[in-house]
Amino acid sequence: MVRVFARAALAVAILAIVVPGAASADEIADFYRGKRMTILISTPAGTGYDTYARLLARNLPAHIPGTPSIVPQNVPGAGGMTLLNQAYATGARDGTLLFTLHFTLPLYQAMGGRGVRYDAGKLIGLGRLLASNAVIGVGRDAKADVHALADALQREAVIGSTGVSSNATIYPTILNNMLGTRFKIVSGYAGENAIFLAMERGEVDGFGSYSYLTFKATKPDYLTKKLFYPIVQWGAKREEEWSDVPTAIDAATTPTERRAMELASAGPDIGFSYFMPPAVPAARVRALRAAFEAMIGDPAFIGEAKRLNLPLRTAKGPEMEAIVRNVLDAPPAVINRLTELMATKGGILCRDFTKAEFCAKGGRN
Repeated sequence: MVRVFARAALAVAILAIVVPGAASADEIADFYRGKRMTILISTPAGTGYDTYARLLARNLPAHIPGTPSIVPQNVPGAGGMTLLNQAYATGARDGTLLFTLHFTLPLYQAMGGRGVRYDAGKLIGLGRLLASNAVIGVGRDAKADVHALADALQREAVIGSTGVSSNATIYPTILNNMLGTRFKIVSGYAGENAIFLAMERGEVDGFGSYSYLTFKATKPDYLTKKLFYPIVQWGAKREEEWSDVPTAIDAATTPTERRAMELASAGPDIGFSYFMPPAVPAARVRALRAAFEAMIGDPAFIGEAKRLNLPLRTAKGPEMEAIVRNVLDAPPAVINRLTELMATKGGILCRDFTKAEFCAKGGRN
């Protein structure tokens, strides 16, 4: 009998060596079985962030050992900062909480933004479903004779925007201050659709920020019929369809400003990505990342996205962490120059930032 037990113990030991992680896989399944996970979404229902997060919530559980459910919860406010502060301070750190990372927040932290109670560098990346360059564009039938960046340096184009803190204001403001473009920004429109309607009516000449893949999904005629001129795009590299349109990085003329434009362009690469709070147990992080990677290769998931006309540009968790870290590791001189470009001559509200010296240079108070 003793020999039987000894042989059984030896077999278990050999199995543990030959199949490493088998026991931990069982532990993961035991933990998640019957659990209700949560995914927090930084915008209201019906937005792009919401649509993609709910797509993930429907499809990810099938690939997690134990098959938990994932319940979406919208936590809008302060450009996503309400959610991130809450998730960072009090969110569950046991592997049951996921959340969207609003793409401006790592840069906001790096620039010393007020109200930051999170460290984006400590967040754990799950993965990304979509990324797409944003573009400044002028309508084909606009009064302004601005068809390219060189024209914007010579002639005024009136740009519609939703508000002073939106990218539709920030992007053209940066170019005005860095290059001397002559974009005149009119803010206060109630959403992007209102800006496009104003452009079609001739009230404004163009828009300050709209993503390439959003065009393909919601306004395909603007691309296929070439209803606007793309002036400058924001992203790490050019969209293939806009291969002759410079990025803001291309347009920079000094090394410091080029690095600053890389930071300003990081948001489109963060895109619709998903993170976890710090200190989630490593085995559960590995399991959730493996589930995400299995999901994005699953024909059922890909088919649902296609049926819903939701394009995909996926990336893994470590890639997303690297993008965030690249923003946070920027030298002070680069951060200072970007803040100056954004906060002077009609840019962001200086009171949103802690560096009061920039307000003295003409920034909005």
